[in-house]
Amino acid sequence: MPVAALALAALTGCAAGPGAGAAPAGSATVQAPPSPTRDVRRQIETERAACMKRKGFRYEIHVPAPRKVGDDERRAGSGDYEAMKRVRQKYGFKIFAKFVYPGDPAAERYFVLPHGTNDGIKQSLSETQAVAWEEADNDCRTEVVRKVLGKTVTTMEDYYSQLNRRLEQADRETNSDPRLIGLAQDFADCLKGKGYPVSSARPTDMREAGARAMEKEANRIGRSQAENPVDEVGGMEATYEPELTVEQARPYLAREIKAALDDLECGRDFYPAFFAGDAAKKAYQEFGHEAIQW
Repeated sequence: MPVAALALAALTGCAAGPGAGAAPAGSATVQAPPSPTRDVRRQIETERAACMKRKGFRYEIHVPAPRKVGDDERRAGSGDYEAMKRVRQKYGFKIFAKFVYPGDPAAERYFVLPHGTNDGIKQSLSETQAVAWEEADNDCRTEVVRKVLGKTVTTMEDYYSQLNRRLEQADRETNSDPRLIGLAQDFADCLKGKGYPVSSARPTDMREAGARAMEKEANRIGRSQAENPVDEVGGMEATYEPELTVEQARPYLAREIKAALDDLECGRDFYPAFFAGDAAKKAYQEFGHEAIQW
C-alpha cells in the first residue's frame, strides 16, 4: 500500500539520522540520563492530563522510559567520523538494513515512541463521546503548547505551519553559511568524482543526498510490486514500502553500504561542521518537537 510522503516536521514521535535506534553489535550500550526533552515531555503530559480532567475526560500521563543508545550511535549524531564509519559499515544509510536485520532497532532509520493507553481509552467510548474527547484533546494540546513551549497556536495544524516556517528559516541560515557552502561544494565535487550524481550542492541537500537516493530506490521497488500504483495519496506524493526477504535485500544493502562509506569519505569534513551548527535541530528544540508525542 502507498504511504503519503510526510514532511519531516510531521513525523511526530520519530527521531531521524545517525542517533536513531539502539546500539550496533559490539558497541557499548548506555542508559541515557534524564534529558531536558524527557522533562519537557513530562511537563507537557502533566498539563495535558490536567486540562482533560477539567473538561471532564480521562487522560493518562505517558512518559516513555529513556531509550538505550549505543556510544557509536550517539557520537555519530555529532558527525564523529570513526563512529559514523562503524555504523555505516553495517547499516549503510538505514534504508535496506531493516530487511536484512529484522527486529534490530539499530537498523531502523526512525525511532517511534511507544503508545500509551489513551488510544484504548478513546476507543472504549461511544462515537459521540469519542468525538467530544478528541475535540477536548485538541483544545488541550494547543493550551499546552502555549503554557509549556510559549508558542501561541490556534490548532495543531497551526503549530506545524509555524514549525515549518521556522525550519525554512533554519535552512536559509544553514545554506548561507560561507564555511558550510565551501565544505558542501567540496563534498559534492568528491562524490561527482566517484561517479555519484549530485543535483544540488546546498548544505541542507548534501546532508541527506545519499539516503534520499536509496529511499528512491526502495520506493521504486515497492512501486513495482504494487498492483495498482498511484502517484498521490491525499494530495501528497505516494511512496511505497517494498517487501523483501533477507536474501533479496542483501545486494541492495551491500550497494547502500558502499555508497554510504563513499559519502562519508567525501563528507568527512562536512558532517562535523554541519552538526555543530545544526540550525534545524535548534528549531525543533525551540518548538519542543521531540517532546511532543501526538
